[in-house]
Amino acid sequence: MKRLVGILIILVLSISIFAEVGVYQDKVVVGSFQALSGPYAVIGQEMTKGMKAYFNWINKRGGVYGRKIELIVADDQLNPAKTVVEVKRLVEQDKVFALVGGLGTYGCLAVMDYVEQNKVPFVYQGSGASQLVLPPKKYIFAVQPDYTLEGALIAKYVAEIAKFKNPAIVYMNNDVGLEGYAAFKGELAKYKMTPSVEISYNPADTDYSGLVIKLVDKNPDVVVVYGLLTDTVRWVKTIRDYGLNSKVITTYANADPSFLTLAGKYAEGVIFTGWVPLPTPDRPAFVRDYQRAVSIHQETYAKELPSSYAVAGFIAAEVFIEGLIRAGENLTREGLVKALESFKHWDGILSKDITWGPNLRRGKSSLYFLAVKGNQFVPLTDLIQYQ
Repeated sequence: MKRLVGILIILVLSISIFAEVGVYQDKVVVGSFQALSGPYAVIGQEMTKGMKAYFNWINKRGGVYGRKIELIVADDQLNPAKTVVEVKRLVEQDKVFALVGGLGTYGCLAVMDYVEQNKVPFVYQGSGASQLVLPPKKYIFAVQPDYTLEGALIAKYVAEIAKFKNPAIVYMNNDVGLEGYAAFKGELAKYKMTPSVEISYNPADTDYSGLVIKLVDKNPDVVVVYGLLTDTVRWVKTIRDYGLNSKVITTYANADPSFLTLAGKYAEGVIFTGWVPLPTPDRPAFVRDYQRAVSIHQETYAKELPSSYAVAGFIAAEVFIEGLIRAGENLTREGLVKALESFKHWDGILSKDITWGPNLRRGKSSLYFLAVKGNQFVPLTDLIQYQ
């Protein structure tokens, strides 16, 4: 009888220890939503590769406190209506412990309140929307810089560092462009400067010749383009074809080798913001870290170099794992939240300068600037902190 009672006590203790949703003795179940099919599949598939590569690397080495990571990736095709359905399934049916690395501004915003209400930690959003972190939400932890932070730092670079005198801005007439525009213009005003030209455009348009005349009239020394890949390339080509020699600065979302491919000779001299350090010879520590990341990636995807989207997934997985380690063996959602709040300028392999706190969910408050020289990305500055 005593032996039976002892066994029952052990069972009860085991159940209590591993009572958290998605946490088992041998695994932690996490979810993500990505565009695995449809027009944006190339982004979602690559981001998923980065997460899987890092989680596989951790799992092959025994996991975290003996628990391996089981990743369930839902295909939402970057459609926010599908995102809502898929995230509810992940939370309510698959019983995931946390969400890691969801892709897309509109999808992330569509599930933001649901995730918060259900107390599900959500680490890394593939989005720059400041609504995710301002005001801070308890369970949502952003990593990549938001467009408000970025717009302010672009203004700082334009006015204080590069000392341009006649800036102009071209921006998409959607949430991404409007947020970047407002932040850039607001910060620029602190330097008693204002854009000489402000152009709002529809990213679906394919001909910007009618709009570029406004730039020709003012001949700005720098044009900030708040657009995404294909329309930004189109703007750069149009600006150059109309004879303008203005410097062009654009968002980190475009700092990808695909920009060089699409823009060709027009890419030369374009300036980007960046938040993942470049592995250049003058920064041997970054070269070492990048080579380590490549070796981790290639354990799962032999002979493949990680794309910038795969790097994003790698970073999402990396910061999440660090959170699990800090949360300890008796893992709970609340414990993970407290653990993530302990990050202070944390550096991982590719994650650099990540800080969270009880009322801080903006993981990055710094950026640097890089430019295309000789068909390569070259850093122009070190990390610049937003004060």
